[in-house]
Parts: sequence; C-alpha cells; structure tokens
Amino acid sequence: MRLSVDQVEREVARLWEEEAKRSGTARVELLTLVALVSEPPLLERVQAVVTEVVRRLPSRTIVAVWREGTAVSITADAELHHASPGGLPCGDAITLEAIGEAREWLPGNADRLALSDMPVCIWWVGDLPDHDDLFDRMVVNADVVIVNSQEMDLRDLGKLTSICTRSRGRYALADLAWARLRWVQDLVARFFDDEPARACLTGLQRIDIAFSPREGEKDAASTRSCLLLGWLVHVLKLPTDAPQWRRGDTWAEVQLGNVLTRFEQRPHRGVRPGGLVRLALECGTARFEIQRTEDPQAYQWSREVPGMQTPAQILRVLSLDEPTLLLRCLERPKRDPLLEKSLAVAWRIVRPVAPRLSNQPPGGLDL
Repeated sequence: MRLSVDQVEREVARLWEEEAKRSGTARVELLTLVALVSEPPLLERVQAVVTEVVRRLPSRTIVAVWREGTAVSITADAELHHASPGGLPCGDAITLEAIGEAREWLPGNADRLALSDMPVCIWWVGDLPDHDDLFDRMVVNADVVIVNSQEMDLRDLGKLTSICTRSRGRYALADLAWARLRWVQDLVARFFDDEPARACLTGLQRIDIAFSPREGEKDAASTRSCLLLGWLVHVLKLPTDAPQWRRGDTWAEVQLGNVLTRFEQRPHRGVRPGGLVRLALECGTARFEIQRTEDPQAYQWSREVPGMQTPAQILRVLSLDEPTLLLRCLERPKRDPLLEKSLAVAWRIVRPVAPRLSNQPPGGLDL
C-alpha cells in the first residue's frame, strides 16, 4: 500500500506493535541508512544489499529512487526487515519514490524520517550526476557518506576530493572501491618488510597497472587503478606538479618526475570492471609484482631483490560482496586521512585527462 510521507511513522509504529504482540520482540535499531538510487534499474540490487546489511546490523533503511514524470509526487512504502523469511524483525524498511521535480523534496523528507539521536549514513549508488546538488544537500546532516568510485568517471575523483574538503570533519567519507584495495595495499607493504627491499625504492623507475576495463571504456584508466596510483604516489612522495600523459586505444602512460606509470586494459574472466589484474614496480635491478592467475581469486606475489632469494607465492584473495563492504564502512565510521590524501593526489594526476563537462545546466553555471 502506497503511503504519503506523513503516514510512514504511524505505519511503522503499527507494524512494530503487531510484531510485539506476535513474538514479543523489542525494537532495536542502531542507525539510519539512506540509500540514494541514482538510476531506477539499480533499485532491486540496492534493496537486496540493505536487506542483507540489516540482518547483521539492525537499522532503519530509507531507499530513495526518482523517476521522470509530470505528475509531481513523492510516496512511500513501509514494512519491517526480517532476519530470515518469517523470522524476527531487525529494522524498518522504508522506500521513497519521487516523480519529476519532487526529487528536490527528498533531502527534507529523508531527514524527517531519520531516527533521532542515531548516526545517519548516506550511501550514493551509481554515478554522480553533473550539475546537480542533490548529493550535497543530502550529506548536510550525515555522519558517514559512502560511495563507490568504481561506478564513476575519472572526473568524479575531483568531486569526491571537493566533498572531503567541504566536510571539514562533519562527516566521514568511505569508498567501496577503496575498501577493495586494502588487500593490494597489504601485499605491496609485504614487498618492503626488510631493509634491502626498502632501499630499492630509491631507484623506482616504472609502475605497471593492468585492470579489467568497463564495456566501452573511454577513460585513461579505471578510477580504482587511479586511486591505487594515488596511494602509491602519496606514500612514496613522488612529484605530482606536472604529470605528462600519453594515450593509446587500450593504454595510457603518465610521467611523474623520473617515474613512468603505464595503465593497460586487460580483460580477465571473472574480474569486475576496474579490478586489478597486475601491478608491477621496477626499481633498477629489483622487481616487485602482483599478478592475477587464471583463477580470478588467486594471485602470484613475487619479488626480485639483488642478494636475496624470495620464492614466489600463490595467494587466494576472496572478493568481498557489496553487503560486506558496506558493513565494514558502517562499523568503522571514522574519517580516513589516507583515503582523503590518496583521492587528492589521484585527482592531481588524472585531471589533465579526465573528461570535461560537455553541457551546462539551463542558465549556465552559478559561479
């Protein structure tokens, strides 16, 4: 049954009262998770993810979707999440649907429906639209803001950097693509556990990053591989003031001081778009490499350091699903200075080759 927004709280209270009579369950909710679905085809995926998240972290979820139309309206559905079919309830499930210009009403209505005195998490699903302030208006009262930069274009790294700057510590930014890079960071750190290997970094000459491309990929590299480079450049303190780019159909190269980085599109069975296929660092006579094998969840980790013998290792890295990644972001709602620095560095590097905005909104830009 479709509800007006004013009817939602009464309907939720009624559902919990009925549940209390049936099972004696107490109402426990730890936060409000607001999922903003940028494209209607993503709605089913988002609803499945939040259902799984709430089973492990009791919450109120507000899933907001908008559609084109002239019948301007905003309506809602309200029900309870359950830990299993027919099982005990574990949160409120609210869906908001805005038609036409009613999309502009979503921030105020989501704010009204958020649980009082509880953390609020905003999860933007999909690409960030150009010339649009909905995201900025939604994060005003947020404690945590979650995105997936892999679903965005390279130019959105600049938007995310600006979001970090404007937050001034009011909310934490989390990125699911960044969370997927943690295992890579751990394996890279293992290369340099000992002093002889660390000493090789002074001779770093080349970085190779191969990634699985999106269909019809037009960017110089995937956002995730650029975020990886941003992290490497930040921790290695490489120069970023004058990146020099060269591009081909399926590759791109950027010169940062004395270090050349090459990005290469390399489709690989079972690998998500943007996923890492290979990372290699060449430091004179030393070489460090992470290479995905035919098994998409297995990697060969190897290094060649003068005067040292290190056998190559095959490591299995399980790909985390979206609910698990989202839970990790929700369970540790703190600012991540390393993410913010890596984003800013990545944006400085890719800005010369990031797509430009092709159209201005009606009336031009308000500068």
